[in-house]
Amino acid sequence: MSSESPDEECIARQAEEHDEDVFSILVATDIHLGFAEKDPVRANDTFDTFEEVLKTAKENRVDFLLLGGDLFHESRPSTYCIYKCIELLKRYCLGDEPVQVEFLSDPSHNFSNTGDDTVNYEDPNLNVELPVFSVHGNHDDPTGEHQISAMNLVASTGLVNYFGKCSDHSSVEIQPILLRKGQTKLALYGLSHIKDEKLARLIFDKKFSFAIPPEPDWFHLLVLHQNRANRGVKTFVPDDALPDILDLVIWGHEHDCRIEPERTNSKTHILQPGSTVATSLCIGEAIPKHVALLKVYKNNFHITPVPLKTVRPFVFREMILKKLDGQPDEEEVECTDQLLTRQTHAEKQVESEIEIMITEANQQGQLGNKLPLLRLIVAYVDESQTFNTIRFGQKYIGRVANPKDMVKLRSTVKKSPRHGKEKNEFLTPVNQSLPSRVEDLVMQYFEDNQQKQLKCLSLNFLNASVVKCIDANEYDAPVLVTKELINELRTKLEESSIDIDGVDGFVNNAKEQEADGASAVNKILDRLQTRKRPNVNQEIDSDSDLDATNGVASSPGAPPTLPAKKPGARGGRGSRGARGRGRGKALS
Repeated sequence: MSSESPDEECIARQAEEHDEDVFSILVATDIHLGFAEKDPVRANDTFDTFEEVLKTAKENRVDFLLLGGDLFHESRPSTYCIYKCIELLKRYCLGDEPVQVEFLSDPSHNFSNTGDDTVNYEDPNLNVELPVFSVHGNHDDPTGEHQISAMNLVASTGLVNYFGKCSDHSSVEIQPILLRKGQTKLALYGLSHIKDEKLARLIFDKKFSFAIPPEPDWFHLLVLHQNRANRGVKTFVPDDALPDILDLVIWGHEHDCRIEPERTNSKTHILQPGSTVATSLCIGEAIPKHVALLKVYKNNFHITPVPLKTVRPFVFREMILKKLDGQPDEEEVECTDQLLTRQTHAEKQVESEIEIMITEANQQGQLGNKLPLLRLIVAYVDESQTFNTIRFGQKYIGRVANPKDMVKLRSTVKKSPRHGKEKNEFLTPVNQSLPSRVEDLVMQYFEDNQQKQLKCLSLNFLNASVVKCIDANEYDAPVLVTKELINELRTKLEESSIDIDGVDGFVNNAKEQEADGASAVNKILDRLQTRKRPNVNQEIDSDSDLDATNGVASSPGAPPTLPAKKPGARGGRGSRGARGRGRGKALS
């Protein structure tokens, strides 16, 4: 719904005249708190912008803040990240001003999967003047035996109303949060992240539905966190898969900002605010970042884009290097001086483009005088034009936030494998749309190579371990879970006493049982973590009495303190060695 249309101007005018009946909601998605937290230049970017979002909500006196997932960048954020999030929420969400929104549904049902039994602004122990409602995304999704996420930790403080979590994926019915302000009734549906393949299967099997209030005149608003871009069959949710009953959909997960509502084939509109921070240096992240001020009056709505001013400037550009006049073909270049001349000429072209980009970034008018992010895709004609991009970036330290990776070289020519001659066609066009995530590349690889298929493991299982590796920083997840699953299959095969002819059938059945890859990966990692966890009740061995004689309590789980070592004293090798081994065993 364009903000310039006469209908929307009428809606905005009605909203001003009937303020006591109008929901005012600030919408933001994909804040990714903690991203680049260890980068000395970009460490505070996500916290600065999150504070701006909260400030914007307070300044506009909204009824509540609605978040579309990925509040955190990792499923296990750092202690500082959680502390900073809670500190900001306390600063901006607590206060004595009453909330003018009635909560009509049963909160113990709406928040049953997240451990809460009431909405926070109706909790008598809290003074909340800015309610926050949020679903979780794929980065801060629940993990572990009890399926706890960082969102649960924040929700347990009473500062966030965490909803939309589904515990049963065999059939999903989304129950709305029912709110009322004056004459306007709002049904708020939430769908936290579900694996796209699983959600596609639920939709196809007609096991995905919405619980619709029986009374008329509800405004139906859905917030979800799923793939919207087409990244392969059953790896995204098409717009037309959503029911016609929905008036507006807030779409999280996609980072490019499409702040103007887009209408589907039905009456449903989709709003994609995009991320508030650039987590990858791609063209979609270079679109100016916004949050949306949503006004809902009865069955109508109005969107006001609000640009974010604390976002670090980011400029994305592509260029093709030009040859020197009279430059010989690559095969004819033999002299080192010729190579240096062509390389130097290429660097000068890139330097000129970088200066233009820096100027453009500085003119964006962002707050804080932050060093800009740059990404220049440089397409070269032949290998003699290439140069060391890391060394090249060193000259921009102090002028650019990411000097090491601001330039990416890419070949534009394709060589014949037989003759090695240049062809007039692009190997990889500069603006070609490539899969943006590794798991999409994995799926694409096996879809394109039918002769190379997994024989023992399911593709969903492999992909789930890859996702865990990337999103949760579980870098050894693919290796650990693959080894564990192979050991399980071997044990089951030995116990089943299957003859040689039945092995193939046994393996195929095992693959089908692992269709829910994410769940299987979580269970295996939790089991492995439990094995590694030390037994704090285990007695320290017979040497533990030595600690008591030194006045140190041998409490379970506490590392023993070694006696002070005198200068130059080495002690008897036998006794020292025995104590060292004893303590090592107790700590393992």
